[in-house]
Amino acid sequence: MANPIEQTPAKDTTPTDDIESIARRIERRRRGFALREAFETERAEKQPKGHDWLSGSPRQFGIRQKGTKENGAAELAFGQGADSVSRLSMKKLIRKGVLAVTGQTGTVLVSLMALWVVTNTFAVGTGWTYVVPALLAVIRVGYFLTRSPRPLLTDHGIRQQLGRLSIDEIKITTVWLAAMFALGWDISRITMAAFFGANLLGQTALMALGRVALRSMTRADRTSLSEAPDKQVVIMGSGDRAKQVADMILDSPELEANLLGFIDARGDTMWRYRDVPLIGGSEDLETLAGRLQIDALFVAVEADEIEHTRSVFETAEKMGVAVCVMPSLYEPTVSRLRVSSFKGQPVMVYRAVPENRLTLLAKSLMDKTGALIGLALTAPVMLLTALVIKIDSRGPVFFKQVRSGLNNRPFYLYKFRTMVTDADSKKAQLLGNNEMSGPVFKMQNDPRITRVGRWLRKFSIDELPQFINVLKGEMSLVGPRPPLPNEVAGFEPWQRRKLSVKPGVTCLWQVNGRNSIDFEDWMKLDLQYIDNWSLWLDAKIVARTIPTVVKGTGV
Repeated sequence: MANPIEQTPAKDTTPTDDIESIARRIERRRRGFALREAFETERAEKQPKGHDWLSGSPRQFGIRQKGTKENGAAELAFGQGADSVSRLSMKKLIRKGVLAVTGQTGTVLVSLMALWVVTNTFAVGTGWTYVVPALLAVIRVGYFLTRSPRPLLTDHGIRQQLGRLSIDEIKITTVWLAAMFALGWDISRITMAAFFGANLLGQTALMALGRVALRSMTRADRTSLSEAPDKQVVIMGSGDRAKQVADMILDSPELEANLLGFIDARGDTMWRYRDVPLIGGSEDLETLAGRLQIDALFVAVEADEIEHTRSVFETAEKMGVAVCVMPSLYEPTVSRLRVSSFKGQPVMVYRAVPENRLTLLAKSLMDKTGALIGLALTAPVMLLTALVIKIDSRGPVFFKQVRSGLNNRPFYLYKFRTMVTDADSKKAQLLGNNEMSGPVFKMQNDPRITRVGRWLRKFSIDELPQFINVLKGEMSLVGPRPPLPNEVAGFEPWQRRKLSVKPGVTCLWQVNGRNSIDFEDWMKLDLQYIDNWSLWLDAKIVARTIPTVVKGTGV
């Protein structure tokens, strides 16, 4: 397989002549006077080899070259056929039509169609069916006009698009239903659920159709000389970051952006990537912007090249060219980048924990609801446990202990007492019998545990009071178990990341063997939970916790 980066030798060329040459070529290509048929015919003819370093390839700029070694000049021959121009205009018209149908216009039509199907299927009264569709259309348009701007370049993965689509439809449907109830229009729960399902299904099908159509047009554009899009983009950089931005532009026809080329901060390499040439150095931006249509400059340099970007930014700002800076300070392995603000100043926040506000809100609601239900269902068991503890041994029923919570914040953990009252003073005598590696202390036949306490621990009944911690917001139903402060002091740096989320009543360690798992593997399970967290993962852990508790395994 050929290397995507083709090295070409440097030539003694005049920078001004090079820039004027590429300006003429791009301007003519933008007007759509390039013919694939003419290029394919002339390509078979014998032609001298070699291009100057700014010329690019014939396929990139829609040209065919004729030249002689004697004069070293290249003549540009362009097809002027009316049929070709018509085909190119039709192709652009089709592209715009696909973007419109799969965009806001299409989503409104799909919602109205879903509403029509549901109202006819469930025989909803027609008294309000002419007003409600208009209300739904206004809410949809208003939502997309008022939500936060969509990033210029995004990762168009199917999972990201499905997640964004689901969130949008939930918000729009909620606002629409709230407006209906506020206006006094009655609608049954079955009708509401049917509309939401039909609308979500239709929007998903529309999104899939749009992806297929746009991908097909992208493949077609790679093998034909189509009219250049309206947005002309230049990338500053020549490393992996610059190539990543180039991939996003070239693989995203919905952006309607044409990548003119790269400018290199160093200016000492001659290459092209995916048939997009290097068109100059950082000092050439002023000349390029003066002769070409440049709508945006993407700064995607490597970390060691940032110092070379100041002059480029000043030039772009002076000439009115939009500058998009791709973050390049760090290369995180597990952290996620989020753009935020501090006192009006934009900041980049790297966090190694989930930050989806909607799912975190859902998790918080599930925690509070689950804790309330848990306390209600286990109240008889807790009352009986308190009575048995009082009868079995002297001392309080409950035991509270300082634990390290979110970001090492201390809090009191509540449990049923399962040990003798002076258990902490006897711990030093038993350290030699520790059966767990690392800074934690675990002993299977701990003599400090009472008779009732051993039974309570076996079935995790001693953990039931931690529902109170969940209601107080100190813990979650699912999350890494909270360690003791002295245990945290013995953590290695990578192990402290478990403190970046709220501790939980149950976790992966709890349902995978508990005390039979080595300390380091325990920490790895906690980090695995953090890195792969989702509501579905929480639900699976809760579902696995119930049989584990009933069987009393892993103690």
